Amino acid sequence: MKKKILATSWHPGGMNAIVPVIKRLNKEKKVELLTIGHQYSEGILDSQGIDYKKITDYGLNDVSTHSMEELLRKELPKLVLTGTSAQNEDNRDVIEQTITLAAKRIGIKSLAVLDFWGNYSLRFNDIYTGEHFKFLPDKIAIMDKYAEKDMLNEGFDKDKLVITGNPHFDNLESKARNFTETEKKDIRKKIGLNVNVLLFYAGNVWKKKKKDFGYWDLDNIQLVEEVLNDLAQQGKKSSGMVVKLHPRVPTEDLKEITQYIDEHSKEKMVLVKNIGPQELVLASDLTLTPYSTVGIEAVYMGKPCISIQPGLREEDYLAILTKNKLIHAGYTKEDCKKLVEKVIIDDDYREKELIEKASSFQTDGKATERVTNLVYEMLAHQ
Repeated sequence: MKKKILATSWHPGGMNAIVPVIKRLNKEKKVELLTIGHQYSEGILDSQGIDYKKITDYGLNDVSTHSMEELLRKELPKLVLTGTSAQNEDNRDVIEQTITLAAKRIGIKSLAVLDFWGNYSLRFNDIYTGEHFKFLPDKIAIMDKYAEKDMLNEGFDKDKLVITGNPHFDNLESKARNFTETEKKDIRKKIGLNVNVLLFYAGNVWKKKKKDFGYWDLDNIQLVEEVLNDLAQQGKKSSGMVVKLHPRVPTEDLKEITQYIDEHSKEKMVLVKNIGPQELVLASDLTLTPYSTVGIEAVYMGKPCISIQPGLREEDYLAILTKNKLIHAGYTKEDCKKLVEKVIIDDDYREKELIEKASSFQTDGKATERVTNLVYEMLAHQ
């Protein structure tokens, strides 16, 4: 009889990290695989054609640890595979954490796949009770030595950390290599901005975070708009920006940003929903982001990227790129404006220098294989 694995995640980045593993496990048919979709991850699973169940299929209406114990006792998997996520002031129970804790209580092994550099401890701590590493799994598949070093400094047990890479990044190099000029023209046509230099802003900082970060997405959008208007008045290069917000953007933020762009775009900015971020990276001339994973993807695809974080008060969550001098970042409004202006008017800087600067940051495309093998290894030791 095949051993059963239960895979789940709530956070989009977390589900993206395990989707390639889910696909490979399904293809190889060595195990019985059950996937649970929850809220934001359901759309990702739908788009990937992956069959899944919801917690409502088990008569459950929450993802508390108690509910997850009930679910696990019904399914009795040998291993729980998750992405990672963290609590916030609006969300005490996140399925990645609660199902890991439930598995621990029942005696089921668990493996979490990390998707990004930063917030390491936060993903496994209980911020409501202050309990450190409450939701720690048996093993954590991590991206690289950079992540390992930071996690060891935060007190993680080295024996729990396995360097695999993030499976979500495996196909980025080939995707960029195979992206055609026809595809680029088609996407630009969908975007609808008739400009010479097209910027792509990947947003992920919400208004309620402004007191912590010092800025939010609309501040950045307005900052870029000022640069676009200044250059237009000077008669310099025709430029514009396509904006895509994070899947979990609060409704009130989306409404405010949509209204602002509708009222101020002057054919310079557009907000899109139905074009994927990787396609926008490849079709645009440069990616702008505070600290989104999209910036990592841009660099892996050999596309230029900069980070704009005006008035930053928190730590820089894109430090894997910025502190290692792989991309340029602005931390004041003036520096950000100068950086945006430079990438628009200086073709060599945008098309050569930025790409060469980040060229050492690469993936070997084998993370999915490594995580899948780790799954089999953990099952074999039961």
